[in-house]
Amino acid sequence: MNRRHISALVIMLLPVLFPPVAAAATSTNGLGITPVNQQSSVNAGASSAGAFTVSNQTAHQMTVTLSVKEFTVADYTYDYSFRPPKDDWIKLSDNPVSLAPHTSQKIVYDIEVPAKAVPGGYYFALVASTQTDVGSISGTVQATNLLYLTVNGKLVRTGVMRDSSIPWFATGTFIPYKFDVEDTGNVYFTAKFFGRLDSIFGPLPEKSSEHLLIPGAHRAITDSIPAPLWPGIYKATYGYKVDFADIVVAQSAYILYMPPWSFAAVVLIVLVAVWGWQSHRRSKDSPTR
Repeated sequence: MNRRHISALVIMLLPVLFPPVAAAATSTNGLGITPVNQQSSVNAGASSAGAFTVSNQTAHQMTVTLSVKEFTVADYTYDYSFRPPKDDWIKLSDNPVSLAPHTSQKIVYDIEVPAKAVPGGYYFALVASTQTDVGSISGTVQATNLLYLTVNGKLVRTGVMRDSSIPWFATGTFIPYKFDVEDTGNVYFTAKFFGRLDSIFGPLPEKSSEHLLIPGAHRAITDSIPAPLWPGIYKATYGYKVDFADIVVAQSAYILYMPPWSFAAVVLIVLVAVWGWQSHRRSKDSPTR
């Protein structure tokens, strides 16, 4: 059997050796939770209440188990990490919950903050779990509601921007930039990250997105600014605006932008100039009658 026959056999056996189990399980999990995140503020020594909804989106009876975890985020990537809570601040009303097909139920929870709690941000995950069976495969499906809890008091909302960079020369349809940002306070806040260009005629349209920042973790921001239509020197400004005050943290730099078509235009201009110069020389050197 030659190499071509072996390759064809391997291709035919791939679906048998590696069946698409993950795709089938993901598309039929059927467990929903709303909202996916909440924010709450409580005084130390006080209590508060909240609620979320779990839903059964399948045609079968579903038993949903509820649990509370704390979460943190990883440096730069902001990937979530969950762990059992150190304190029993969150108490769920119903657990477990039995849901009929295509039904939902509101889950109430109580927040009880100790009197000695330190002001700042605390981060909990309200997790709904259920067992699913897809064919001969069974597993656990989870849906999570992230709770951003603030204990009122002396709250510090500050942030810093580090390691920013943007190219001095750009071409193409986008101008990339990147920087790291860190929440250096003791509570979370939302920031609007943006980038824009300014020409001699004024600012061009701004591109922006919103992200939440959590104390103690660096967040890597990598984005781009839509390129202008015309070549030239532009002032690029990029950074973030906070949601709790009229504060903008940003960096600026001048860039030379050359769209792809401008290179052909430059070559054409050079060729025309050379042709004109040569024509002038020929006419100057030719004898007059």
